[in-house]
Amino acid sequence: MSYLHLLVAAGLFLCLTGGSALPVRAAQDPFPLYDCIAPNVAFWRDIYGRYPASQGVLHDKRDLSLVYEVLEVEGIWENGARERDRQKIEKARERYQEILKVLASGASPQNGEEKRVAGLFGPKATADDFRTAQDNIRFQSGQKDNFRAGLIRSGAYLEEIKQIMASYGVPEDLAYLPHVESSFNYKAYSKFGAAGIWQFTEASGKQFMLEVNYAIDERRDPLKATHAAARMLRHNYELLGTWPLALTAYNHGINGMLRAKAAKGNYEKIFQEHESELFKFASRNFYSEFLAAREVAKNHQAFFGQLRLEPPVNSKTVPLPNYALLSDLLKHLKVDQETFKALNPALREPVYLGQKLIPKGYEVRVPQQGKAVRLADNIPPEILKEGQTQATIYQVRQGDTAFAIARQHGITVAELLRDNELDEQTVLCPGQNLRIPGSGKKLEGAQGATRAGQPQAAVKPEEPTSAPAIGAQCPPLKPAKVLGNLGVEVVKKQGKAYGLVRVEAEETLGHYARWLGVRAWDLRRLNGLRYEQALAVNQQLKIPLVKGGKERFEAQRYEFHKEMVEDFFAAYRLLEGTRTYLVKQGDTLWSLCQKEFELPFWLLKKYNPAVDFAQLKPGLRLVVPQVTAIR
Repeated sequence: MSYLHLLVAAGLFLCLTGGSALPVRAAQDPFPLYDCIAPNVAFWRDIYGRYPASQGVLHDKRDLSLVYEVLEVEGIWENGARERDRQKIEKARERYQEILKVLASGASPQNGEEKRVAGLFGPKATADDFRTAQDNIRFQSGQKDNFRAGLIRSGAYLEEIKQIMASYGVPEDLAYLPHVESSFNYKAYSKFGAAGIWQFTEASGKQFMLEVNYAIDERRDPLKATHAAARMLRHNYELLGTWPLALTAYNHGINGMLRAKAAKGNYEKIFQEHESELFKFASRNFYSEFLAAREVAKNHQAFFGQLRLEPPVNSKTVPLPNYALLSDLLKHLKVDQETFKALNPALREPVYLGQKLIPKGYEVRVPQQGKAVRLADNIPPEILKEGQTQATIYQVRQGDTAFAIARQHGITVAELLRDNELDEQTVLCPGQNLRIPGSGKKLEGAQGATRAGQPQAAVKPEEPTSAPAIGAQCPPLKPAKVLGNLGVEVVKKQGKAYGLVRVEAEETLGHYARWLGVRAWDLRRLNGLRYEQALAVNQQLKIPLVKGGKERFEAQRYEFHKEMVEDFFAAYRLLEGTRTYLVKQGDTLWSLCQKEFELPFWLLKKYNPAVDFAQLKPGLRLVVPQVTAIR
């Protein structure tokens, strides 16, 4: 989904006071099928229910009834298949552009292909129609197999999601929207940081009352996230007045849809006439996709035959009265980690590695059957902790070794490497940030710091790992590495101490305010920033410091960046090699990341550490990493 749906109008929290139903205007059909979108709905019905990933359609991006050809593709991203598919699609696109060019010249169709293409446009087509169509050719991959898998997954929570929607006074059929957003993939994670079946970004998740930090990410809990989605959709409906507009705002953003409604008046006119820099194919088609997905899901036997859906999850939640180490809790509940992890997807990997405690107040979900519910209601006080763990952050300097860093902080090399998910072959890079276990001791009961696919060898403390010169044998990025200047420089002036920080990629004043426990407005005033003035990477800011604030700020800042890196590389992996891109006139950082590269800014920056992205100039050479989704 678009990152723009994180934008919300003023007065948001008036509609966030719990799950009670608000009066919503009754409508005979909350999701009308307008004549103008009927071809689009039919198109997406075929994409979801007819064409598998091994097929795709070459079509006109404004008139979706105009399909030039169904292409056979490999539909996978391995062994060069993606590049072969790209070349095949581009070759077909160029062939149809040539045909349309001939037709636009006014010449009569000369062969069967030209006559067939001309026939797609009908007898009233003009030269301008053919000319415009040359730039509107688009390829859409089939999604039948993904949709089928999503249908099977949806059985676990669909009925409960419908009940949650009803509790907010919104149509139950909104429960089918995750088929569009994520194919009901509970582990879904976009390149730009949207997570879970409802694809909330970090900012939009927090705005709609989801907790997102290094220990917990409620965007990944299908039920917690459904409450947030219901709040957001209800908020959209209250401001826009119709469900087609409210759903489109889920993708496009509420502010953009308010402007579109003010300009055009209703959904049909917006669909047919609205043009803006950001209202493109995805936003224009979002409501049509929802209608098609709902139809296919409700009538899935007609499209897929008999399916055995996952059975509804039979569980109960119990709030945790204080912090707890996962291994202690599992031992008490007598529940295996695999079962617990499946029921508690909001808990992040650091909790399972023993680096963070399960937060106080977290609603632990346990199997309904057996003794787990009774045991969860009676957690012994001796396994509860008073506070969350906090690590010290150390930035690697030229000449450092793992042995020296570990000795300096009173820990072993094995603990240092394990806590940072590194192995004995890892090269430490100057500028790399390392997590030092709190109080010089590793928490007991950790399940081991090995991630799937990362075997870990034993490390002897007396065999130090040497650090190379800057850049020598140091890859731009390894999933476990967090680079950047995350420390706080303490400055004293007139007897008062304050901190200086340099802005890193993806950071906002809202992040700084949360890590410091102050208001964003206080930071604006301290730094003389105007309201809504954007921060620039490497910009220096002053921050207030209180006792212990420096260490807490650095730890939370590190965890924010570590979370981004870990979540991204849990869903994507780097391909061998990079490509070079020369900046062109008109390129912006947003257009490059969102459209040209489809990569988050933080990843692009790590491959171009010397580039000042605030001063993009034509001819600037950028190194662009290649990534692929982990299937």
